[in-house]
Amino acid sequence: FFTPGAMLREMILEMEKDKQLLEGKYEEVTGLNVELNRRVRQLEAIQETGKAILSILELDQLLTVIMSILANVCKINRAVIMLVNSQDNSLEFVHGIGFEGEMPQSIKKYRVSLTKVNNILARVANTGKSEYIPEVTSSKLNRENVILVEGKPTSVYVAPLITRSKVIGVIATDAVDGRGVPLETRETLELFTPQIAIAIENARLYRNLKDRMEELKRSHALLSRMDKFSFLGDIAARLAHEIKNPLTAIGTFIQMLPRKFDDEEFRNQFYELAMEEIQRINNLITELLDLVKTKKPHFEFASIHDLIDKMILLISPRSKGKQVELVKDYDLALDQIWLDPEKFKQIILNILSNAIDFTPQGGKITVITGPSSDNGTRKGITLKISDNGPGIPEAMQDKIFDPYFTTKHKSDLHSGTGLGLFIAHQNVLDHGGSIEVESKHNEGTTFHIFLPTDPPS
Repeated sequence: FFTPGAMLREMILEMEKDKQLLEGKYEEVTGLNVELNRRVRQLEAIQETGKAILSILELDQLLTVIMSILANVCKINRAVIMLVNSQDNSLEFVHGIGFEGEMPQSIKKYRVSLTKVNNILARVANTGKSEYIPEVTSSKLNRENVILVEGKPTSVYVAPLITRSKVIGVIATDAVDGRGVPLETRETLELFTPQIAIAIENARLYRNLKDRMEELKRSHALLSRMDKFSFLGDIAARLAHEIKNPLTAIGTFIQMLPRKFDDEEFRNQFYELAMEEIQRINNLITELLDLVKTKKPHFEFASIHDLIDKMILLISPRSKGKQVELVKDYDLALDQIWLDPEKFKQIILNILSNAIDFTPQGGKITVITGPSSDNGTRKGITLKISDNGPGIPEAMQDKIFDPYFTTKHKSDLHSGTGLGLFIAHQNVLDHGGSIEVESKHNEGTTFHIFLPTDPPS
């Protein structure tokens, strides 16, 4: 039988054992808790940095940020990133940190074929599995490798960059002391590389997309130039034909002039015809020059009514010659608008010239301005230019802004290339506006022009 004292001692011994066991468990739990907190901080850091790098699309900037993160989060002092070049099946250096002074040129130019499986970088890229060499001196690594020659590491760790089950490159880091690359660094890098790979792949895709867009822009510009050359060639051919006719008429009269020089009636007819045909040639050349002008647009706030008045004054000799009355009805409350003065004057001149050509002797042209809106979305001004000419046939109204299209007869004094309204239409579009035509047979034609008053937001 146990005495009370013996039982007490036995209980004390058991309690001591339990205490030691609890202390051991406590230390174990404390250690696990420390490790858990470290892992949580590690994952939080990776999550935050992952968000940061995934928002960067410029590759050079991204690589710089990645290296900064590797130094701060993974506690890496020196590292290089090598990416797969699919064109020649190799790994090539793209970025690095930790080398004294400027990155050695031999490393910047370093490239290794993926077929060299004895090279640790190529091998990791092929297998997709990380490799750690704790002691370089006792390893089978090639001592003449430029990275080993320049860096002289004691240990090397290489991790693959994998996205969508495809290796796109590797990250290599090393240590120059006997402690090697710490386990924590390797584990953190292992967790971080998938996000790095995704970010790099996104940046490369973005760069490829930008390159494709630039290529498309260049191709489009080339096609536009080719279309313009073709367009101008067509116009030149038409102009040559149009100019040849008045020159032929002038040439015929010049040939007859020596024989009929004393004939005053002939001389007067010759003078009148020559001036008309020269004016016709001048109109043709002016239209061509207006079309091919490449002057950069210059937008500013300007008085729309002052510009209209200048164009009315410019064409007044023609309107007075036909005794055409020009009536103005301006809303002066809306005067200053955002426009290119030269382009706007060309719009007015072309439409007024067209109106004078079709307005009969003693007719009337009306110019009206007033506030308006474009389907209720943009504030603007509406300009109406009306004539009481013969009107435009309904079947032709959809074509009047097409290049070359004209309803003028070839024998008309002011017959042109069919570019006047085309140029006016293009200039209106350049202002972000719109132009429409309303016409009735034997009643006349009205051009409705809408222009926004303010610059685009």
